[in-house]
Amino acid sequence: MKVERQTDVVSEIDRLRDEITRAAAATEAALAGWPEGSEDDDRGAPPAEQAELYRQLGALRERAAAAERANGDPGAVRAELATLLFFARTLAADARGWRSSLEGRIDELERQRAAARRERERMAAERERLVAERETLARRRDGLQLSIVQTAARMVQRDGGEWRRTLPVFTLDEGLTVCSVAVSCPRRGLRFPKQWLVTLNRTRDDVTIRRE
Repeated sequence: MKVERQTDVVSEIDRLRDEITRAAAATEAALAGWPEGSEDDDRGAPPAEQAELYRQLGALRERAAAAERANGDPGAVRAELATLLFFARTLAADARGWRSSLEGRIDELERQRAAARRERERMAAERERLVAERETLARRRDGLQLSIVQTAARMVQRDGGEWRRTLPVFTLDEGLTVCSVAVSCPRRGLRFPKQWLVTLNRTRDDVTIRRE
């Protein structure tokens, strides 16, 4: 009976040793490297929590090796390994929890960065839209102003006199304005001098001439 009990103890020690080895390997796998994340993550020294878990893993392996080297009572070795197995399983769970938490933080960071990229892209698209709108308004302003000036110039060429920019001034956008033009024809004989205002119509999309 004593031999059988001794055999059982040795078998139990082997089982405990194997389970401790597997738990330690699982811990090391969870702690190894960095989870795939952002290119901006610091890939240098491990964070404090990871370093502490590595320290505990080293201590576990040292204590397990010391227990196996001991020449004492097999029952005592079994009891020590049983205690270390509990610690090894706890350590493996802590390592898995650390990695899961780290991966969660990296995922959240990536979501934030993706949201920031989308916002930058949206703002860039909005800036492009505003620039395009302003360029369109600028071309419209230039076209309307040119039409007013050309109309006034033809009137002066036909009837004589002069033209000058005057009010009203129409604002299409900040810094984009269209000036009306006053055309004055000198008095000829008994005819009174004439004045016209070359300006924009009510919808501000075409030129109109008003007698002043």
